[in-house]
Amino acid sequence: MRFAVIGAGFGANHLSWLAECDGVTVEALCYRNNATRARELARRFDVPRTSDDVAKVIADGGIDAIAVASPPDTHEELIGLGLDAGLTVVTDKPLTTDVDSAARLARRGRAASAMITFQWRANPAFDRLRELCAGPLGPLARVDLEFHHDFLAGPTTSWPWRHRLASAGAGTLGDQGVHLFDLLRWLAPGRWSVVHGSATVMYPRRAFDGLTLAAETEDIAEVLLADDAGPTRSRVLVSRVSTGRREVRIVAQGAGGVAEVRANSEDGSATLAVTTADGGAETARFGPNSMNPYRALLDSNSVADFEDGYRAQVLLDDAMRRGCGAPSVVAG
Repeated sequence: MRFAVIGAGFGANHLSWLAECDGVTVEALCYRNNATRARELARRFDVPRTSDDVAKVIADGGIDAIAVASPPDTHEELIGLGLDAGLTVVTDKPLTTDVDSAARLARRGRAASAMITFQWRANPAFDRLRELCAGPLGPLARVDLEFHHDFLAGPTTSWPWRHRLASAGAGTLGDQGVHLFDLLRWLAPGRWSVVHGSATVMYPRRAFDGLTLAAETEDIAEVLLADDAGPTRSRVLVSRVSTGRREVRIVAQGAGGVAEVRANSEDGSATLAVTTADGGAETARFGPNSMNPYRALLDSNSVADFEDGYRAQVLLDDAMRRGCGAPSVVAG
């Protein structure tokens, strides 16, 4: 399968994933602003072409698929170009910046080969947790999820678009929260809705390339959710300013016991600890895992499709309406 990767930022992760896959080549790397970085990545990953014109790369042919790793406000247009050309489309999360455009893409994706990279589903520790949630732990009372990272800890930024609502749609909820919303739906299927949300902007002014930017998007968010079809409740906590922490933590509690997964968000290694109601205990350690979503695509077993992206976007938008869209601001 021949790919064009769109985006010279997080596109590096997609290039790395694709390099791990047999039978895959990357024929072009498209960029919007940073031609120098695109050329550097092209040299590193042996990509023969760089371009700032996605439409031309698609029109020229010679590719079977595109991987969209550009800011969320560009997704609908770029995904549309790929779908119009009959290509397989893989997009990074979030699917887009709002629920209406996400719904349009979900409808189009039903008749196409389309996938969103909710790669945490590919982590074996969470796969085991899913089995426990569907079996010995149930019925579930709570599933609580946290995602801590420090890539924006401090007042500087390398991604000015992440701090603008128009381009990002949200802050840490778009960066990390959608992953947890998807994992919640995957681990504990139900009719999930947001009960309450709260958020904080840690750094109201961000420094970038000698300029000072006003930050519009949240750095920390907490969301409380309920399964409208049952008794299960959930708390989602995300932060992109957790200095020194890079971890996903999920605790599932039910009548049959409690299970906790702690996963390193850098290398995918994880620990699972289970205590059952009858006094049994299990601890399992999982080594590093790239959680490569393209392997599933190439095996015709999509990790997550555009409908999953839409459902996560519904919860994200709901959280923004129910408190996270009006974050408190730490003075500074």
